[in-house]
Amino acid sequence: MGRPKGGAAASSSSKKPKAKPKQRGGVDFKKYKHKVGRKLPPPKNATNTEIKSKSIVLPEQSMASERTGMAVNKRGLTLRELLQQTGHYNANVRRAALNGIKDLVVKHPSELKLHKVAIVEKLQERICDNDKVVRESLFSILQSFVFPSLKEDNAISTRSTLFLLMANILNGMTHLSMDIQLMSFRFLELVVINFPSSFPRYAEQVFNNFLAVLSNDRIHLQDKSKLNSVLNGLGHCLSQVAFATENGDASNRLVHNVSGRELWKCTLDEDNSGSRAFAMSNILTKLQNLIQILVNSVEVSASELFAKSTIDAQSSEALLSALHCLDLICKICIQEVKKPQMKFGRSETQFGPEWLKSSLLVYLKKLWGVNRSFHEKGDDRYYVFNLKIAEIFLCLSACMDDSMFPAEEFCQFVSSLLSKVKALRNKDIMEKHLSPLIISIPDLVSNAPDDSKGYLLEAFTDAFRDCKVDCKLILPYLDSVGKLLLPEKTGILFTENDSGLEYHGVWVDELPGILLQSIDKAPSVTKVVLELLLRIGQYFPTIECGNMHSFVKLFGVKSSSGTVELGPFVNLPRDCQELAISCLYYFSNLLPDTMEPLASCCLSDVLEPTILFRVVEVLQSTYKAGNLHITEQLSFLSLLMARFRVHPGPFCTQEDSQTSSNLITFKSLNHLILTSLSDMGDGSLVLELMWDNLSKEIVRVQNRAQIPSLHNMNGLFRIIVTLDAGTCKLMNEDVIKIIAGYLIDAAMDLSKTIELGFQSDKTRVFQYFIKPCIIIFCQNEKVLCCTLEMLKSFATGDDNVLSSVAKLKCPDLSHRICLVTTIIVFLCNDCKLHKNLSLGKSAIKAILQHTRHLMDSNVPDVTYEDKQKLRFAFEQLKSKALQLNCWDKSELENFSSAT
Repeated sequence: MGRPKGGAAASSSSKKPKAKPKQRGGVDFKKYKHKVGRKLPPPKNATNTEIKSKSIVLPEQSMASERTGMAVNKRGLTLRELLQQTGHYNANVRRAALNGIKDLVVKHPSELKLHKVAIVEKLQERICDNDKVVRESLFSILQSFVFPSLKEDNAISTRSTLFLLMANILNGMTHLSMDIQLMSFRFLELVVINFPSSFPRYAEQVFNNFLAVLSNDRIHLQDKSKLNSVLNGLGHCLSQVAFATENGDASNRLVHNVSGRELWKCTLDEDNSGSRAFAMSNILTKLQNLIQILVNSVEVSASELFAKSTIDAQSSEALLSALHCLDLICKICIQEVKKPQMKFGRSETQFGPEWLKSSLLVYLKKLWGVNRSFHEKGDDRYYVFNLKIAEIFLCLSACMDDSMFPAEEFCQFVSSLLSKVKALRNKDIMEKHLSPLIISIPDLVSNAPDDSKGYLLEAFTDAFRDCKVDCKLILPYLDSVGKLLLPEKTGILFTENDSGLEYHGVWVDELPGILLQSIDKAPSVTKVVLELLLRIGQYFPTIECGNMHSFVKLFGVKSSSGTVELGPFVNLPRDCQELAISCLYYFSNLLPDTMEPLASCCLSDVLEPTILFRVVEVLQSTYKAGNLHITEQLSFLSLLMARFRVHPGPFCTQEDSQTSSNLITFKSLNHLILTSLSDMGDGSLVLELMWDNLSKEIVRVQNRAQIPSLHNMNGLFRIIVTLDAGTCKLMNEDVIKIIAGYLIDAAMDLSKTIELGFQSDKTRVFQYFIKPCIIIFCQNEKVLCCTLEMLKSFATGDDNVLSSVAKLKCPDLSHRICLVTTIIVFLCNDCKLHKNLSLGKSAIKAILQHTRHLMDSNVPDVTYEDKQKLRFAFEQLKSKALQLNCWDKSELENFSSAT
């Protein structure tokens, strides 16, 4: 086979390129091939629309110049601009706007005062904001700035603003987002705290929202802090209702079954507690549903706590909040049950005791099992849970019977709680949560079976003894002790065979110790203890004092040296001092030991005059009631008169007496003492009883080397004059010396006032001091004659006959004669003394003779100036002697001319 001819080569060479077909028609435009992305040139017939111009700058119209003098924040934005930005679609802008508003109101507080209504109206739109940070910032602004400013006024615009705010809050409570719902409850709590009167008209709707959110299982499964925020808000709302029900008088109008429009009218009044109104019939139905939810919540929380090895703070707080809400609901229901059933058109059984047992107590039975589980735990927080449960059942104790809750078992439960107080480690928790239990003890004791009262009172007494005076629980303990001791408060009356009677003395004996400790550690407790002691003394006038003797330490303590150290009584507030003094009237068995410390307190310069007078009045009333011996009262009065330190100022003048520190006080005390002595009966007998103490105090005052003792001596002499000026006890050489020395001291004080220029007051001052002596001299001429002999001895230079300030200073002979002459001249000025002065003719004659001798002799100690004073004194005494009946004019003239 050969290769065929005309093979591949022939075939390839035989192929020729085909000619392209000719295009029909002509070509109008030339086609250009352009690269992708290349900009096409404009068409040749395109119109140029570009406009070129130069900008015109006007500096006067810049934004900076427009804001000059305006309130702006750090970013230079005004309040109006910031409020507009709070509605921006971007969350970051809204956050920045709220922070800018906070910065602006801090920097410019006036902006908030002027535009607070506009701020609230704009910001309330952000309550349902989707951004959490925006909602938190809004809450902070309302809490810290806006609401405090709104509370300052009570305008209609403010209440209308709150109306809009509450509308958004209620809208947020039904939002689909759980976070917005929970935040709305926080906003509600903030409004209720700051504007409680705005809550009643929304109460029913609010409780509906609480029911809805607490019924949602999601809130219980999520973070416990969210549940806490809801329960805290519920607690504040329930507190408002509880306050209104507890104060259900005319000022707190509880409106039943009224329309929303009427509720709105009720709240247009001022923002105070008296303008709150609640539709209680509807609210009680909501509360009944809340009880079941809260009890279930407590059970769930308790089971969760038992399952954990340690208890966390959030779970503990949630459980406490739920128990607190249950307690408030129970108090509200109890108050409603106590009201007349036919009031406000309610039926007899709608909200009566039967309703309470069938609706409330049925659900609360579950708590009884929970407390037993808590009782087995040792943590302090489990103890607090039991305290809250006990508080709930104590509120309902009056409505319970043994068929539902055994009373004896409940008393044992409360006793165990009291007995564990010593073992508590956290004292703050104890002080915060134990108070309601302590306050409820009296009511529990009054309703408890007789067999249960013994160990209940024993546990209470042990806890009371262990309570420190600076602990916050001391006031609740004292309140309960007062209710247990005083039947008129609670109706608790222990009989002789009752086991509670033995604790009376134990409680009373603890009070003085608490009183003394509280003065330094807890001053607020001092008044409470004194009031309780006073009520005990009034109700039990024959109570045995026992350890009450420590009450004396309130006034002072006698040291080993015999002196009295003042107690804290003088530094107590005035109301506490009056209470302590009033207690002395009823605890008269303490008076024998109290008189000396009490007298030391009365002599203190710190004690106010009114308290001093009150002491004298109370002791006088105690004496009249037969509870104070007369000798003790007389000794006390004489001691006050003799030892009261008078501070009349630099000079004893009438002018000084008006401006001195305590001279007016002493004169008032003098009058009060003399009045008290006059009321005691026969003056001579009273003087006989107090003479020993009186004479002892007179000698003591006379030996004091101080001029102010003149006032004390004057007071003591006035006592003698008031009781018996003519007593023969004055006819005693020592007493005569004291009287003469007192007159000389008064004359020396008068001579000082004359030297210092007090001429116009010399008669008035001296007569004040010698007035009691004049009365004595009028009724007892023998005392006058003996006193003149003593004065004569003093004038002639005999120093042994006197024991006075005059003797200590030992004036010269000429000065002595002038002093004695002054005394006799003043005595002669009283016409009633002329007859008795005539009996002392020999003493007066001797004084004149001695004066004449010094005038005529060349005694070296008598200067020319002294002789001039003696001559004046001689002539003055001679002229006064002429007025007496013992001499005639010729006798004195012959006597004066003799050498």
